[in-house]
Amino acid sequence: MMGSSHAATGLLTGAVVGALAGTEWTDVLVCAAVGAGAALLPDLDEPGSTVGRSLGLVSEKTSEGLRALSRRVYAATSTEREGRGDGGHRHLTHTVPAVLVFGALGWLVALFQPVGTALVVLAMAALGAGTVARSLKGWGPLRTRRRAALVVAIVLAVVAAFAPGGAAWMIGLTVAVGALTHVLGDWLTRSGVPLAWPFVHRGKRWWMFRSPVAFHTGKSPVEVAIRWVSLAGTPVVAFLAVPTVPVG
Repeated sequence: MMGSSHAATGLLTGAVVGALAGTEWTDVLVCAAVGAGAALLPDLDEPGSTVGRSLGLVSEKTSEGLRALSRRVYAATSTEREGRGDGGHRHLTHTVPAVLVFGALGWLVALFQPVGTALVVLAMAALGAGTVARSLKGWGPLRTRRRAALVVAIVLAVVAAFAPGGAAWMIGLTVAVGALTHVLGDWLTRSGVPLAWPFVHRGKRWWMFRSPVAFHTGKSPVEVAIRWVSLAGTPVVAFLAVPTVPVG
């Protein structure tokens, strides 16, 4: 799936986590922001991806490091039946263990509240908003769009720092759910994802699982529908959550 589609699905799943696990109405907003960025984390294994370029040099260098790590792990764990792929994109960061690691890192940082929570929200919101900003080519120069995305991320981080709620475990859970949403989104495409790693399936640790009705990334009305349903569903979740979440 494309970066904007991943961000949209992460926005929705993050809002759902905030609605179900939160104790304050602001948890829905904070978790939605975290989920949007977390749903892009697995694609940081590709410097040329939209998310890999979303934050300029910072995201590009992070992507280069993750791609190199993925290639090393692939070379060390692949079986004799594996193909000749380089193990870069859609390998290590698209596994269930990686999802758990992303979530654990988010939880550890968020433990240092309120600064830690604000940092997680800032990073995830910047990734999400930065990725979406790159796709809105008709909305002015890229530099202007990047600045606007950063301003949005900073505002959300400030809200997270001063708002009640925002438990560290919930932030970590949202990061993990967001990353898992990405992996499942790519499972819907024809390229597939290595869901069995590190276990062996049919002689391969990097067997690419894909949906029986898989579609081409960026070329299917199914992906467009998923993106718009996610965007439309997020405010609905937020609206429904407000009466059920105690205020103050």
